[in-house]
Amino acid sequence: MTHILGVDRMLFDLLNGELTHPFLDVAMPAVTTQENWYPVLIGLWIALIIWGGRRGRIAALLLVIAIALTDQITCSVLKPAFARMRPCNALPANEVRLLVGRSAAYSFPSAHASNSFAMATIVAWRLPRLAPIAFAVAALVAYSRVYVGVHYPLDVVAGGVLGLAVGKLLTWLAELVERRRRRRLLASSA
Repeated sequence: MTHILGVDRMLFDLLNGELTHPFLDVAMPAVTTQENWYPVLIGLWIALIIWGGRRGRIAALLLVIAIALTDQITCSVLKPAFARMRPCNALPANEVRLLVGRSAAYSFPSAHASNSFAMATIVAWRLPRLAPIAFAVAALVAYSRVYVGVHYPLDVVAGGVLGLAVGKLLTWLAELVERRRRRRLLASSA
């Protein structure tokens, strides 16, 4: 475990301290701020409900469930259990480029990454052509958390894996319920 945490710290130093650019110093705080994504998410959610048909409405519901689940699992269960300090709180100030406000919340796993990857998984399930964009946005949000100095790389990887798992579980359950519904419809019409 010591080796893994050492690699994690080395990657943090690389992504937060060395592979930087003035443009990214402005862009990444905007990318990492949840409120900046609300118009996109609300627009997607409304579009799924209005034009997405039955599966779109199911996907819209799954998005809400996914965010609630990933938030609760990360913030109420895993973060308190692991109690990992954020790099901006654990490391000396001269070793972290903090580009956003400091948070006292724990670091592992990243709720931003978890939420983003859960949403990307559900969007990919309903709108496969948007899958590359959805996962690219999720990866960008996860990367931004390290770039701005509030998460270690392992935090965002774990959050991303959790988000993928929650998204896959929810879409699998939706498919299971839909198959059972179709069987009942076929049986009742026979």
